[in-house]
Amino acid sequence: MGELVDKKISVSIDGQRLFSFKSLKLHQPINEHHRFELLIDLETGGNRYVHNLKDSAEWLGKKISIHMKKPFLGVVTNVSLHRKNSDYGYILVSGYSTTYLLETGRNCHSWNDRSLGDIVNELCSNAGVRAQVNPEHTASLGYICQYNESDFMFIRRLACQYNEWLYYNGTELVFGRPKRPAPVSLEFGTSLSSLDIGVQTLARPAKVFSYLSMNDQRIAEDTPNKPAGQDMLGYKAFQASMEMFKKPAYQYAQSRVRYMQEMEMYVRKKQEAETAESHYVIGTSENTELTVGCAVKLTSSFLERRRSITSESLGEFIIIEISHTVGEASYYVNKFKAIPAVTHTLPAPDIAMPMAETQMARIVNNTDPRGKGRVQVQMNWQTEGMHTDWIRVMTPDGGSSDDVKSNRGFVFIPEVGDQVLVGFRYNDPNRPYVMGSLFNGTTGGGGGQGNKCKSITTRSGSTLMLDDALGSVHLSDPGNSKLDMDGSGNATIDSAETIKLVCGEASLELRKDGTILINGKQIEVGATDSVDIGVGSDGDASSGIGMTKEELQATSQKMVINGSSSLNVGSSDGTTTLAAKGDVTVGGSKVSLN
Repeated sequence: MGELVDKKISVSIDGQRLFSFKSLKLHQPINEHHRFELLIDLETGGNRYVHNLKDSAEWLGKKISIHMKKPFLGVVTNVSLHRKNSDYGYILVSGYSTTYLLETGRNCHSWNDRSLGDIVNELCSNAGVRAQVNPEHTASLGYICQYNESDFMFIRRLACQYNEWLYYNGTELVFGRPKRPAPVSLEFGTSLSSLDIGVQTLARPAKVFSYLSMNDQRIAEDTPNKPAGQDMLGYKAFQASMEMFKKPAYQYAQSRVRYMQEMEMYVRKKQEAETAESHYVIGTSENTELTVGCAVKLTSSFLERRRSITSESLGEFIIIEISHTVGEASYYVNKFKAIPAVTHTLPAPDIAMPMAETQMARIVNNTDPRGKGRVQVQMNWQTEGMHTDWIRVMTPDGGSSDDVKSNRGFVFIPEVGDQVLVGFRYNDPNRPYVMGSLFNGTTGGGGGQGNKCKSITTRSGSTLMLDDALGSVHLSDPGNSKLDMDGSGNATIDSAETIKLVCGEASLELRKDGTILINGKQIEVGATDSVDIGVGSDGDASSGIGMTKEELQATSQKMVINGSSSLNVGSSDGTTTLAAKGDVTVGGSKVSLN
């Protein structure tokens, strides 16, 4: 039955200890869930005389504890019964570390002004997963988005984008670099049955860039030429790789960087993660104290000549992957891969970045605190309280010029409540921008029959309308002032109160009461044929002045010509006649007639 006599390794499911099992396999890598497979006989699973999984199926979803020197906590996700030929068969129980509780459905969620530690702690707390969170990147992230990812997929992406440590230590999810544990001593030739030592060329030069829109600044930084977190062999592998690959790759920063200090940290940690396995060891041992994240101190010893043993320290290493195999009769062996303990950053998880699709959103705020015309939007999947950071709005033309420092071009910022289309730079869900606005069934009116009308209407109702059927242009405001050009050569300006034209010190004003005011230093009125000025009603002038090239006529029921200093009435070449049907009176202090 394979009972473990020495009790060094035991297994409990849902708090109940199994008194025996046939075999156990446990695989523990960094950046991933740990997986186990437990093979037990039918009697341990309930009853050897069974035809189905009625009893052992109760283990599904239950916690499992594997007791070694370093404990492991997991959750059962699969139970199967295997039979072959005429034997009773056995039960295979498999599952993952408790981090599997973070494998929610693919979800969309967003945060504003939260740190990496805040987000990881929140997700782990919601899932009931114990966590040890201590990231190097402690600043607020601004806007960060989980997009079509399970909670664990999202945490892995954060670890990749910010090059933070991520592994399960058997009982807790570790996010961020922990304190280095005391090493376990292993010696090849005694406690190590096999040992492989390798170096590889992983380093590549790169120039990483990003764009800061608030400053209109492109920043770029080269990955360092000198490695950090490498021992001597790792340093040699780094240098050899850099000699092989001299041309730098140009790449955009996968995480959003907001200033140069963040860029310098990003390229440093990026290179550390990519080159962490430049020097590695692979070993096989029977020490049950080893687990992922564990430090080991390796020594190589062998018989150099008779009665002479030579030893050499190989250094300290951090285990990044280990597989445990337990069999009957207390058989145990593990195989591990480790990298130098001086490493600053673990190898990054190999993940596919989410690709954000163009999608609809609504404007929730357009009062940019910096006055740059940015908006905040809420996409359809964002629930109450969720929204983007301040994001830019695409326009057909926008920029500056020598004469116009800002707002040159087409400036139309969407209104709160407007439906807009959102795109994403690099298809990154953390980098949205507004592509344009969308009408819907309640806001759209179309362009009329034959799509003849084009218009611009602002929030207050000011409108510019162009009618392609008539060729006309209509401009109006909420106060009922209008400018109409009918497309046939006629233009009309209409206002409910006043129309005023001003140029320097000259002005023309038309008032709704019929008053017309003309003001200027010098007013000239000219005509090629005639000028008529009249006063009257219904188009019939009772008083007026008419002028042609040869004649000026003034007519009125009563006419007064008065000069305060002098009055001259005469003709330079012809005659002057004063006539009336009644009396003609000429008077003055002195009257001279010649």
